[in-house]
Amino acid sequence: LTTVDIPPPPVNFSLMYSPQTGSTFLSASWSETIPRNGIITGYSIYCNTSANQSYPEQVIGQNTPTIRSVVNAETLNTVFNLNFTWFTQYSCYVTANTSAGEGSPSMIATAMTGEGVPSFS
Repeated sequence: LTTVDIPPPPVNFSLMYSPQTGSTFLSASWSETIPRNGIITGYSIYCNTSANQSYPEQVIGQNTPTIRSVVNAETLNTVFNLNFTWFTQYSCYVTANTSAGEGSPSMIATAMTGEGVPSFS
């Protein structure tokens, strides 16, 4: 019988600009840790501009938005766009979730989005 608990942080978290998908997309990848402490039900990715590299507990009450993306349990990598701003550096981390709750955050990774295409009227 396995006891379900919150999972340890994902490891090998990396973040990079993904130019083939658009100037405001980032690509993230990670590895799960063993033991998982139960069945992984999903992952959450949190991002802030690099000026604020805080974890969410430290962000609450500071009027600083934390951008969050939720991905399914089978995913260990994703390309995502969370209304990122062109040519801006973001700091992100990922957490794993089990039925017991959300686990500890991974190490922070940073990446800069691409430059936007100017529009002419």
